[in-house]
Amino acid sequence: MKSSVTSLLLCVLCVFIINGCANNKHVVEIPIWTTERPINSLYYIGVSAASKLENPYNALDVARENALNSIAREIRVNVSSSSVLSTLQVNKWVEESFASTITSTVAEELEGYVLVDTFEDENEVWVYYRLSKSEYARILQERKRVALGKAHGHYLDAQKLVRDGALPVAVERFLMGLDAMSKYLGEMNPYTGVDGVEFDLDRALLNGVSDGITNLKISSSTDIINLRLSDKYKGEINVEVRYEGRLIAGAPLTYKYSRGMIPTRGSTSTSGDGKALITVGDFDAGSTRSELEVSISVTALVKILKPLSPLKPLVEGLNAPPLLIPIRLESPKIYVVGTEKLFGIELREKTLIPSIKAALMANGVEVMDRKSPDALTLTVQANTTMSGQGRGFFTAYLNAVFELKNSSGDLIMHKSLDRVKGVQTNKTMAGQEAYRKARKEIENRFIESFIEALYK
Repeated sequence: MKSSVTSLLLCVLCVFIINGCANNKHVVEIPIWTTERPINSLYYIGVSAASKLENPYNALDVARENALNSIAREIRVNVSSSSVLSTLQVNKWVEESFASTITSTVAEELEGYVLVDTFEDENEVWVYYRLSKSEYARILQERKRVALGKAHGHYLDAQKLVRDGALPVAVERFLMGLDAMSKYLGEMNPYTGVDGVEFDLDRALLNGVSDGITNLKISSSTDIINLRLSDKYKGEINVEVRYEGRLIAGAPLTYKYSRGMIPTRGSTSTSGDGKALITVGDFDAGSTRSELEVSISVTALVKILKPLSPLKPLVEGLNAPPLLIPIRLESPKIYVVGTEKLFGIELREKTLIPSIKAALMANGVEVMDRKSPDALTLTVQANTTMSGQGRGFFTAYLNAVFELKNSSGDLIMHKSLDRVKGVQTNKTMAGQEAYRKARKEIENRFIESFIEALYK
C-alpha cells in the first residue's frame, strides 16, 4: 500500500515538472539593449522602436529608418573657421545653407552600418544598428578623395580653357569643380596636383570663378552716343569684352538705358571676334539725354548651377565694372513758316503759328528764326470757310494743313486739322472762334502727337 502511494506521488510530481518545462518555453527574454542604450566609443549606435499599432504594415521599416536617423544625428559635421565660407565672409544665409545641406545628406548617404539585432513583442518592433567610426571615416575619406579628384579634373579643364581664351566656358568648369566638392566646402581641402605641389583646391576654383568674372573688361571706342533727328533718334554701338587684353567670345552681356519715362533692358553676347552690337532707340518725345549701362551677365554665367544651389548666391555677388556711355539726343531744329487766312484774307496777326512755336519749345524743340540747312521746315496753311447762319448766329469751319520737310524738300510728315467749328453772332467772330479752338487743340494733344512722331 505504501509503495502504491509513493508511486502515485512520483507520477504527480513528474506531471508538474513536465508542465513547468512546457510553460518555460513561452517565456521571452527581452534584450537589455532595448532598455539600456549600448555605449561603445568605437561605434555610432542607432537603436529605435516602432509601434505595431501605429504602423501595422511597416513597423520594421519604420524602426530601421529611425535607428539609422539616430546614427545620423550622432554624427556631427563641423564647419571649420578657416573654410572657404568664413574666408569669403559671405552672408549668413549662404553659410547656413551649406551647413544644412551637408547635415541633411548624412542620413541619406550612410553606409557600412551593421544590423546587430532585432526584437519584437506583441506591441513593438526594435532594431539595433551600429556603425564603426573608423570604417565610416574611411568611407568618408574615400568619398572625398573621389569628389576632389573630379573637382581637380574640372579645374585642369578650366585652366586650359582660360589659356585658350574661352573664358565663359572656363567659368562654367570652375563652377562645376566647386559643385563637385560642394559637400566639403565646410572643411579644409588641400590637394596635391600633378606637379606634386599641394594647394587649396576649393580656393583655387573659387579664385578662378572670381577672376573670370571680375577681371572681364567691357569697353567701346565710342565715348558718347549722339543721336540725331534725321536718324529718328536710333543708333548702334559696338562694345567689346577683354580678359587680360584678349578679346573674349561668347561673353554674356546685359544692358539698360532710360527711354524717358520707361527703362529699357536687353541682353546679348559677344560674337567670335569678342564684340557685340547694341541698338538704342524708341525714346520718349522730348528726351534729351540718357545713359547706356552694359554689364557682364553673371546670371547667365552661373546658369549651370541648380536654382537652389548655395553656390549661386555666393557667385552672383561677384561682378565686373559696368561700361557707362552717355546718350545725347540732338534737339530737333524746326523753322516754322506759313499763312493763316480768315475767309481767304491773310491775317497779319497770326494765331496758330505762335502757339505752335511755343508748344514746340516747351517740348525740347529748338525753334529757328530763319531757315537753316540743318533745320526742318514746318509749313502751316490755315483758312476758314462759312457754313451758314441762322437765328442770329454764324457758323465757320477752320481747316489747317501742316507739312514737315527736310532741307532737301523731302516730305517727312503731314498732319491736318479738319473742320474746327466756330459759332458767333457775326461772321468775323465765328472765324476767330474757330481759330481759338484750333489753337487750344494744338496746345494739347495735337502738338504731343506731332512731337512723338519726330522720335519714331
